[in-house]
Amino acid sequence: MDKTLSGIDASPEVLVDEFLSEFQRSGTFLRNRISGLVELASSRDPGVAESATRALFGSLVERLADSFEPHAAALYNRVFAQIIQICRSDPRALALDRELTRFGLHTEEDMVIRTDALRPASRFLAPALEYSLKRVVVLSRVTLGADVAITSVILERLKLEFPDAELVLVGGKKTTELFGGDPRLQFKSIDYRRGGALIERLLAWIELLASVRELTNGLSGGEYLVIDPDSRLTQLGLLPVTDKLTACLSPNYLFFPSRDYGSGTSQSLAELTSAWLDEIFGEGRMTHPGVNLKQGDVDLARRLASRLRGSRSRRIIAMNFGVGENPLKRVGDEFEISLIDCLALQGNAVILDKGAGGAETARIDRVVAEATRIELDRRARATEVNEDNLLNHLTAAPFETDILVWSGRIGMLAALIGESDLYIGYDSAGQHIAAALGVPCIDVFAGSSSPRMLDRWKPTGKAETRVVPVDTVAQASAEIVTSVRQHADELLKSSR
Repeated sequence: MDKTLSGIDASPEVLVDEFLSEFQRSGTFLRNRISGLVELASSRDPGVAESATRALFGSLVERLADSFEPHAAALYNRVFAQIIQICRSDPRALALDRELTRFGLHTEEDMVIRTDALRPASRFLAPALEYSLKRVVVLSRVTLGADVAITSVILERLKLEFPDAELVLVGGKKTTELFGGDPRLQFKSIDYRRGGALIERLLAWIELLASVRELTNGLSGGEYLVIDPDSRLTQLGLLPVTDKLTACLSPNYLFFPSRDYGSGTSQSLAELTSAWLDEIFGEGRMTHPGVNLKQGDVDLARRLASRLRGSRSRRIIAMNFGVGENPLKRVGDEFEISLIDCLALQGNAVILDKGAGGAETARIDRVVAEATRIELDRRARATEVNEDNLLNHLTAAPFETDILVWSGRIGMLAALIGESDLYIGYDSAGQHIAAALGVPCIDVFAGSSSPRMLDRWKPTGKAETRVVPVDTVAQASAEIVTSVRQHADELLKSSR
């Protein structure tokens, strides 16, 4: 039974907290709290809508997803089905309602039943597709870290299973920088704004449908396959992309339930993706994440790394303190400044990513300024390198710096990580890129909502990775720096 309360006048964060607290306490599903959230997140006032949407996704949706428990995945399906059902009646979302009706999805229950039916993994029903399949369409996970940890595993396996099929990755433009060096892969760009308001995010599905229909137009049932790795483009499977309501029974659509597959295990998402593919294709092939960078980026990074090492053959440590719009993942200025300073003054060369702009870039500027100030007659030197001055730094002499601050594309950053001896960063895309490129890495994991979250997002690759769990309330910054430095010393020593 739903508890009905009237006159709700609360912030989005309070609505989320009240909904989750009551559900955890009594199992009561407060529909009016979700309705209140949707009302705010679909407001005509852009500021109100975007603020409420951040709370909806950051405090509710991501919290449920990051628990990696079947009951949380089921609760998400109920919550988001209600969200979609409310939004489809908005005049701005007529296309959403029209397409859902076309798929035969008229109610919340219709959406939940369909999505629940996607979860049981079963042996791929059409092995003959190996010979008839012409095109495989893989949906992006939207975030780059998840695309490396999960989507790339699927792509690597597909290259083995279907050597003659055309592979198309549908996602954001940045995916081409991480995978554009793969001649087997083609790209279809979809603009999903993670910072957009609720209805804007939902309407990205309309663009996705148009793209999938274009990519499968003229192909018969045995000539194409769509794989959905629990993508945000389909709102984690709630929005269909095939023309059959029983998509789980169609040989043209496969869904990887990343949030509840292998529940009870401590495996990483990359390992679980490989296990799911084993189950689907009926054979065991441990498949690792892969990053295929453009050769031009690799060549430039190699030249820059060579200059950075210099005649002393310094070790290079790549670092990224980005947190993907989640400040809970961050330890703080003192930790970042101390870590950069001590690593640079130990004689290592540090590559530090400047971030995606705005507050993140300003924070890195502040950290670098502190890390390079004169202290006890010692000073770490910093040089900012970007797309405009990169070639100058490849030719100008001398090139003497302790901290190379990179300000530019993710493709070049990934190439620089690939040329490094070690990677250190918060839980974000960087450590997954490092692991995929075979670079040892240290994942400083703060802001975890559950122990299972650390297991799932552990970087997985052929090189050694270490996760440093952080309790930002109980642990002092100096203690965390000491732990990371110890791991760094050990990994650098073992990689000599």
